[in-house]
Amino acid sequence: MRRMAVGAVILAILAVPAIVHSRAAIDGLLNRPIDWVPDSLPEKAAFNDLARRFVVSEVVLISWPGATVDSESLRQVTDAFDSLARHAGDTIDAQAPPRELNVDPSMPGATQLQAIRELCGNAHPFLNVKSGPTVVAQMTEAPSSLSEVSAIARLKGFLIGPNGEQTCVVVSLDDAAQSHRRDLFPLMRSLIADVAQVDQSQVAMVGGPRDGADVDAASIRSINVFAPPSAVLAAVICFICLRSIPLTLAITVIAVIGEGLVLALVYYTGTPMNAVLIVLPPLIFVLTISAGIHLSNYFIDASHEFPELSPSQAARRALRAGIVPCFLATGTTVVGLGSLMLVRIEPIRVFGFVSSIGVLSTLFLLLIVLPGAMILSREWSERKLSKRLKYRESDQEPEPGPPHTRGPVFNWVRTRLSRPWPIIIFFLLLAGSLASGLFSLETSVNLLRMFQPGSPIRNEYAWFEENVGATSTAELLIRFPPLQEQDNPLDRLEVVRNVHLASIQSEPVGGVISAISFIRTLPSGRSLSASATRAAVAKMIRDEESGLGQLGMISRDEDSEVWRVTLRLWEPHDVDYSVSLEQIRETVQQAIEESTLHPTFTLTGPAVVVHEAQIVLLGDLFRSFLTAFAVVGVVMVFVLRSLRGGLIAMIPNLFPTVALFGWMGLRQVPLDIGSVMSASVALGIAVDDTVHLLSRFGSRRAQGLGQIRAAHGALAQCGWAMLQTTMVCGLSLMVYWFSDFVPTSQFALLMFGLLSAALFGDVFLLPSLMASPLGHYLAKTVGSDPKARLEHDDESEPPVDARRITPHQE
Repeated sequence: MRRMAVGAVILAILAVPAIVHSRAAIDGLLNRPIDWVPDSLPEKAAFNDLARRFVVSEVVLISWPGATVDSESLRQVTDAFDSLARHAGDTIDAQAPPRELNVDPSMPGATQLQAIRELCGNAHPFLNVKSGPTVVAQMTEAPSSLSEVSAIARLKGFLIGPNGEQTCVVVSLDDAAQSHRRDLFPLMRSLIADVAQVDQSQVAMVGGPRDGADVDAASIRSINVFAPPSAVLAAVICFICLRSIPLTLAITVIAVIGEGLVLALVYYTGTPMNAVLIVLPPLIFVLTISAGIHLSNYFIDASHEFPELSPSQAARRALRAGIVPCFLATGTTVVGLGSLMLVRIEPIRVFGFVSSIGVLSTLFLLLIVLPGAMILSREWSERKLSKRLKYRESDQEPEPGPPHTRGPVFNWVRTRLSRPWPIIIFFLLLAGSLASGLFSLETSVNLLRMFQPGSPIRNEYAWFEENVGATSTAELLIRFPPLQEQDNPLDRLEVVRNVHLASIQSEPVGGVISAISFIRTLPSGRSLSASATRAAVAKMIRDEESGLGQLGMISRDEDSEVWRVTLRLWEPHDVDYSVSLEQIRETVQQAIEESTLHPTFTLTGPAVVVHEAQIVLLGDLFRSFLTAFAVVGVVMVFVLRSLRGGLIAMIPNLFPTVALFGWMGLRQVPLDIGSVMSASVALGIAVDDTVHLLSRFGSRRAQGLGQIRAAHGALAQCGWAMLQTTMVCGLSLMVYWFSDFVPTSQFALLMFGLLSAALFGDVFLLPSLMASPLGHYLAKTVGSDPKARLEHDDESEPPVDARRITPHQE
């Protein structure tokens, strides 16, 4: 009880960071996948080279019905946003006095402009603002001097729609605007609605910043909306299982503080909260309740088996029996979670690190607080008090009740264990048939698939692509040797032209812009005029101060000359980006392979980096699962002191992953990040039940019981706790299945499926292995007393735990 008082003080102290800094972590939630990618990856290195050579910023594309090339409302919106953009002489110091906006306060949108400036703490949160008409005007001026018709034709699919009228505004955001994008975009949408006189729902915003803002909002909504009912459901199930308010209250309080602490730990690491880490709090919550239920069941077993023990004696007996299996179970969970630290993507590594610390911390708190809560358990105390009063009144032991009769379930399970091979063969055949689907697994990193059909973001993307053009940006870097005096720049221009024309004919590409877009078609004749035109263009290419050089399409250093070709890609619907990107690479390769200059090219850009990084991530997660499985297998080998026993014990833990992911492959359900990450998480949870079941089986075998009776007795005693933990973990996580954010919803569904399959394997497959000749290798004691007697495990009674020792042996 003194330990529980100390634990209560520790919980009160930990509640402060769990509340304060967990909220700070949620408020700082920011999804920027490109920042998660390590510089060591080739795709990130190529993007860093792009950023070093050219101006690179994240842009949001904005359009609405009526935003045409000659629209006055489009011009007004562009001017309003441009008043927040940086120009020559503008300061970018957030602490400096902001420039006064040249906007009439009575004009539509003035309030929103002032709010944007105050939100970002900077008068210039936009790096650049352009629109279809402003780029057309630039192309019709020198040095391009294109006709307006030609300029519009070249911008179709990039800034101007297929009808030649519908266009958009392109806004580049700085870091301050990016950090406040969840609040920034509603203000921008409201400004457009006021200036253009359209409904806010008609404004389409697309691009990386908009994607991140919606993912941020969905992640926060998952915490705020689904975490409370998930916690309440877990607590209710816990109470139904334990029938004890003190135990339920202690476990739930520790679980709530635990999920707050892991959020605080994320805040302390300096990693912004993101969509990957959003499932961390509910995961720690259910793991804590699961461990608490297992410990409580040891106490319930002790108090039921030995009703003459005092509460403190029963609590001590429960700890002696359960502390080693619980540490082993928690250790395997930590291994499963810690294996995620092998992944090269920073949020996944933080997930593995923080979750491992969270699981160990909550187990430590449970061991401090829960024994006192066991003593205070009202139901147990009332039952013990009534029995003691009865004993004092009669001064004799109560008459024994009617002999135990075996029910149909008891007989059915016993019969199945007496013939274990049919069940083992059935599981092997089932796993083998489902494993064939593993070779058909597909991965999906399409961002729009993260949202439900009919969601605003998917509708806006669909409208924008239908009326304006493609929405995702990629960059082609065409690399040549340094330009020498004897080299003809027009030869390089011809290569870029071939790449430009070939790219725009590629199916995944909706629009292209490069230096070719701003140069008139060069005459091919030998006339004086044609020669002079080509010479003038060649001079502009060489001169970095020329109008063409100022466009930022060519970069030179001592090692190379790089030409930039910007692509707009269609969002894939039925295929993954891998197909689109590979098709683009093949197209570009064909366009440059005949050139005598032998240029090389790199396909990069935010969309490409994030896609390639996610492919790497999926591979890393798969390897982390294999590592976790191998480490847990080694642990089981040492625990069982048998190589064969460790391998046999891992069969039921491999079954859930093989079965569920094989089924996904057969059904052609694509994998995403949450799907693969759930495998390592579920492995750690699934081994918990295996450890507890092996502990009870080993105890019985140590006393000379036969394998069938030992397997059945172990299952009869801990089967209910296994079902309880699966219900708590699975059903409370299933609350998140109702989330409209697909990764969270799918993670909940997969966790439920994996945990259910793990229970299925531990209830049927593992006892059958124990009852078979293979069970000889599993009969090692795990945290039990090999000298304990089986007073209640005779032929007429259902088996009980062999680790329980009688009072006269103490």
